[in-house]
Order: sequence, then structure tokens, then C-alpha cells
Amino acid sequence: MTALLCGRRTKWVVLVIWLGIIGTAVSFAGRLESVQKDDIAAYLPENADSARAVKRILGMQGENLSPATIVYERREGVTTADRDEIARDMKAFAGIDGVVAELPTPTGGKSFGRAEFDRELKPYRDARGRLPEQLQVVERKLQMPRLTKTIKLIAAQRSKDGQAVQVVVIVRDQGGRETAEVVERVRRVVDAGRPAGLAAHITGMVGFQADALAVFSTVDTNLLLAAMGVAVVVLLITYRSVILWLFPLSVVLVGLVVAMGVNYLLAAAEVITVSSVAVSLLMVLVIGAGTDYALLLIARYREELGRHEDRHEAMAVALRRAGPAVLASAATVVAGLLCLLVADLNSTKGLGPVSAVGVAGVMLAMMTLLPAVMVVFGRWVFWPLIPRCRPSERPDHAPGGEREGGADRSGRAPARPSGAAGEPPADAGIWGSLGRKIARNPRLVWVVTVIGLGVCASGLASYKAGGLSNADVFLGRPDSVVGQEAAARHFPAGAADPVQVVTTEQYVRDVIVDTAQRPEVTAISLGAAGNGDILLNVSVRAGDGEESEQQEVLALRDRLRAVAAPDVNVGGNVALVADLERGAQRDRALIIPLVLLVVFVVLALLLRSLVAPLLLLATVVVSFLATLGISSLAFAHLFGFAGVDQGFVLLVFVFLVALGVDYNIFLMHRVREEAHRHSTEHSAILGLGATGGVITSAGVVLAGTFAVLVVLPLTQTVQIAFAVAVGVLLDTMIVRSVLVTALTLDVGDAVWWPSRLARGLSWWHRAGRPVRRQGPRVRPQVMLRPRGLVRPRVMLRSSRVVLMKGEKMEGEFSGK
Repeated sequence: MTALLCGRRTKWVVLVIWLGIIGTAVSFAGRLESVQKDDIAAYLPENADSARAVKRILGMQGENLSPATIVYERREGVTTADRDEIARDMKAFAGIDGVVAELPTPTGGKSFGRAEFDRELKPYRDARGRLPEQLQVVERKLQMPRLTKTIKLIAAQRSKDGQAVQVVVIVRDQGGRETAEVVERVRRVVDAGRPAGLAAHITGMVGFQADALAVFSTVDTNLLLAAMGVAVVVLLITYRSVILWLFPLSVVLVGLVVAMGVNYLLAAAEVITVSSVAVSLLMVLVIGAGTDYALLLIARYREELGRHEDRHEAMAVALRRAGPAVLASAATVVAGLLCLLVADLNSTKGLGPVSAVGVAGVMLAMMTLLPAVMVVFGRWVFWPLIPRCRPSERPDHAPGGEREGGADRSGRAPARPSGAAGEPPADAGIWGSLGRKIARNPRLVWVVTVIGLGVCASGLASYKAGGLSNADVFLGRPDSVVGQEAAARHFPAGAADPVQVVTTEQYVRDVIVDTAQRPEVTAISLGAAGNGDILLNVSVRAGDGEESEQQEVLALRDRLRAVAAPDVNVGGNVALVADLERGAQRDRALIIPLVLLVVFVVLALLLRSLVAPLLLLATVVVSFLATLGISSLAFAHLFGFAGVDQGFVLLVFVFLVALGVDYNIFLMHRVREEAHRHSTEHSAILGLGATGGVITSAGVVLAGTFAVLVVLPLTQTVQIAFAVAVGVLLDTMIVRSVLVTALTLDVGDAVWWPSRLARGLSWWHRAGRPVRRQGPRVRPQVMLRPRGLVRPRVMLRSSRVVLMKGEKMEGEFSGK
């Protein structure tokens, strides 16, 4: 199969097929932005209480309407000229396409206005017209207009200090760019004739959505270029070729286009939910993972070019040798990401398949298109360091008639060099030297490493749970945040962002009375009515921080459920954020164990072992906890973030476990390959030496591509970018190179249990059984031991002897 992908004639067939795929995908990829949903309500499952409130409100209004709040402010006091200009603005708002100026009086049920409520209160008044104390608070807090033929939706409110005027404009919330364009038209009206010294800001839910969309619309291109720039730099440093980097990056872009096209089709069919954050993560993940796969394949291809005159044959061997590791790596990432499909939150549920499609697409491109492109252009793509085939390295020139992939004439496995032509053996160099140093006392090394990672994990004490408020989502201070701060200075708390209580006509009296008794409630007003439902906008006094405000809203929800359950739902922005946090907690409890199970199964199938997958998963989990600890300290003391996004822990866990296991797969797959010819201990050093450079380069690429997410001025993306970058570097530099190697050396052949490789030399010797590693016979060898006190023992090795630099040769005769 591998020969078909890079054969002399079949490579052209592969290129033609991919040209057809690209032509089809481009037309769909450009439409992905049109199906993005960034409405916070769209992130929630249908059974969430705030989502039900949104659905009932939509049923009343016949369309999705959301408030945009314009706050006019003059510190010296609003003047008459200011009020005249505001009145002209209100008339102009009514003529804007997308703004709803009025609604007809509800006809589908009993109308309920101030007059109707006054009649309800009349029987409770005494002879002087006074109400009982319980109902006085209702009359004081209730703000209901008298109903006419239509309900005017554009209303102005002047602050008590006279320094601000607040105007609420209702817009049709169609999501995405359509709503942002309506907000922009409102902004142009506000700015057109505004007097000097009068500040004006657009806030509210629609204002925040428009500002968030503006962030993504201006940085997508910069994000893509920055991520590709990181990949180019690493490729140039790794291969020192001025041409080679063009080929893997071109194939990465092909994989990205295909992924975006497939995701558009899935989103258009409403199979998945695509958000702007998901698209940004898709870009960096595809570039990072695709470059990783390219590095691994190209490194093996260059190695095989030193053994084969024919580049087609060299690429076929490289695919056969590196392909299983790349496929297993991609399968692990895809399987981990698809676990997000069981999430409650639609934003998390959609992120999984969006990213999984990207990884699968770029892996397919790297395993099929890249080999064909590389063999078309030949060896010169490595210029100026073009690898040449040396006769001594060719399989058919090996001593004793060695044949690649087979055994020599005596039946032994070939002792094939691990390096490419002209390069030192795999156990030489920096990484081989590191492996030999770890081998001197592997248990001490891994114990000290785990303790160090545990110290890093202690930073979790600084972790701030509870999610982010609207203002905390942005790193800067966009207009919506400035407007919210201005509204908080001059108007009652919660007036600009009320809690939305939806109930039926049957229970509206009880809901109003009970809500008014709550001390944190400052005002109640009628929002809309229809289909037998009534919307009440409830202003709630802000507590000490976002978490306290959420607790007050949740307490109000629980109290109203006791009054009118199941005919009451509580929504609004604060309730939506609280439901997001609850959904995130449930998703973490379910998905984290599921991801671990899925990754364990993939590793067990690849390595044909149960012990090795458990060790690898343990190292990744320890690395994840250390990453969280470092990130928590940085967020609290370096960045000064008010909190951590609801989906941060789950997303970082999935990315780090799936991507962190990637590097362990690359390492352990090579160790297992070497273990068929050498002892596990020697194979661990050979595997580290052979893969150390390429895995480190891959880790730097992935960390760098995620780090470029900091160009998005959003707290969520910066938090994910920082944590994933730190975690990936921790995995590649410490966990994979030190911890995994030390554990493999310490556990020895038992790491492969229950496969036949677990029947290692020392185990078989202790059992008193004849030793058979590979081939019918094992030749006695002279073993070289390091300088120092050596406990004599008889050992057998079927591999060639390698004298390590700086070691004293001490001979032991093995065998009888």
C-alpha cells in the first residue's frame, strides 16, 4: 500500500486526486464563517433552565429579540441640548433596519398591564388606600406601563444624579455578522450628531457579542500567518534547508482547507455547532499537528535516503516505518476529541468534531499527499544538506547478506544502524548521552522528576473557579465594557442586564409577589407577553463579584420553582453564565475519565502491552496537573485574570492528554521497534537518541502555534494558549525525554507485558529457561559495564556491542 502512494507512476494519480479534493473543498471552506454561532445561549443544552427561558421568550415575540443598551454620560450633568440630541437619536433608531421599535399588545391570552395589576391590588387596600407591608414592596418595585394598542420598546431612563441617560434599543438577534451590522448602524446614529463632551457607549448582551465578533474578524489572517511563521522557523532550524519548509506547510494548508470545508457541511446540516473560538483553535491545531506529522515522516525519509538509491523505495520504507506511529498519534487525538461529543454544552460538543475533522484531514494529507510531492521533487529539496546513499549503508550490502526487515543467514535479527548515512548512531549525540546518564540510576531520576512536577502542581492552590463575567472575557476595554461600567456608576445594579423570569398568566401574581420580597431585587418590569406566557425583567443588586451574583440568581430561581414549578424559567446573562458553569462541571466529571479510557485502549493496541499504556497515561496526567499549577500561578500573579473560563480545564486536559501522548507514541513505538533487536534498556536509549531531536522540534512547533493565540485579546484564548504551550513543552522536554525514559529503564522488559517482548533476558534467566529473543540461536557476547563496582552476573545479548563514550570496558563472558 505504501508503494502505491509514492510509486513512479501512482504518485501522479495521488496528486490528481488531491487536486480534485482541493477544488471541491475551497468552495465550502470560504463559507465556514457564515455558519458560526457565538451567541452564549446557543452554547447551552436545551434542558438548561436559561435555555428554556430563551425558547419561551422567542415564542412570545415570534423572533429572537435582544436588548442593546446605549449609555449617554456627561460628568458635569446632561444638558438640555444633550437631551434633545438623545431624543433625535431615539427617533432615528426606530427607522434602522433590524431595530424593533414597538410590538402590538398581546392578543393570545389575557392582557396584563398596570391597570390590570392595580385592580388585583384593590381588594387588599384598607380604608385609607394603603396596602399591607408585604404588598407595599411589590407596588414600589413594580414598574409596569399602561397598555395601549402598541408597546413602545425604545425607552429612555435618566439617572438620579443627572449625569447619564440610558436608552434601551431592541434589535433582531440573528446571530453573527447580521446582528453586528445592526449594532454598527446604531453606533453611527449615536456618533453622528453627538455634542462635544457627551460620551456614548453601546453595551448589553448584543454589545458584547458585537465586540467579540469584531475581535475574531480582524485577527484570523494574522493568527494564521503567525502560526505558519512559527512552523517555518522550526523547519528551517531543524533541516537547515531553504526550500524544504515549503512542502510540508503547503500540505498543511491543504489539510486546513479540507477540514474547513467538511466542518462547513456539518454545521450547515446542523450536525455540529461552530464558534469563532473553535475555528481559531482549528487553525493552530491543524498547523501544529500537521507540522509534527511532517517532521516525523521527513526525518524517517531522510534516514532511509541514506540507505536507498531510489527515493521512491526510501519513501515507501519511511511510510512503512513511521506510518503506524503517525496513524496511532492521529487516532489518539481524534478519539480524545470525539469524546467531547458526550458534553452537555453545545460549544464544547461542537469543538470536539471540529478539531477532530482538522486532525484527521491533515493526517490524511501528510500520509498521502506529502509523500507524493516529496518524491516528485526528489532529494534536492534538502539542499544544501542533500542526503546521499552510501553503499555500506544499503540493505543489500550489509555483512552476512543481511536483508532489510529480515534476518541474516544465521537467523539473527539484523543490527541495523539507527542513524542516516554519515550520521552518528542513534545512541550518540545529546539525546543518546542523556539516555545513558539516566540509565545509571533511572529510579532516582523518575522519583526526583515526579517530585518536581508535584511542586509545580501545588500552584493549583491559586486556581480561581467560577467562570468569567462579560467584562472579564476581554483583555482590553472595548466599548461594551466601558458602557457597562458607566451604567453601574449611575443606574441601579442589574438595570442594564436584568434577570429574565418567564412564567404563565396563572402564576404571574405569585411570581411577582414572591420576587418582590427578595431584598436583592431592586425593580420588576413587564418585558413581553404572548402564548399564555409573561416575561418579567427583574433587576438584581450586584453582589461582591461574579460568583456572588450567580448565587443570588440561582437562589431566586430555586425560590420561584417552589412557587410556580414547572411553569417558571429564569434566564438572562447571569443565569446563562451560571448554567454554563454547571454544564462545564458535569462535562469534566464525565469526559475526563472517558478520554483516559479511550487513549489507554489506543495505546494498548499500538504497543500490544498493558503496562506501557498505564505508565504513559500516568506521566501525562502528572504533566497535566503540573501544567494547571503553573498556569494557575501565572493567571493569578502574572496576568491578573479575575477567574478561569468554564471550559478551560476540560479543553486543556483533552489537548494535553491527546497531544502529550502523541510524543510518547513516537518515542515508545521506536523503542518497541528497537526492542526486537536489543534489550529494552538499550532500546530505550536508542529510541530516545533517534527521536529526541524530531520530537523536540515537533513540540516547539505545537507550543509555538498555540502560543500565537495570544494575538486574540480574549481571556479564554490566552488561557488556553498559555496552558497548552507550557504543557507541550513540559511533555517534550521533561516528561518524554526524562520521565518516560527513566520509567522504561527502571521497569525493563516488564513494560511490554503481556506481549512476548516482556519475556526479557533477565526474566528468562531468573526463571532458568533457555533464552530466545529472535532467531533460533543467541550468540554469546562480551558485555561492557560502566566504571565502578559491578556485581558479576551472567547475561546474554543478541545485539552488537556498543562502547559508550566515557565508559570503561569491563568484559564478562556470557554463555557457557
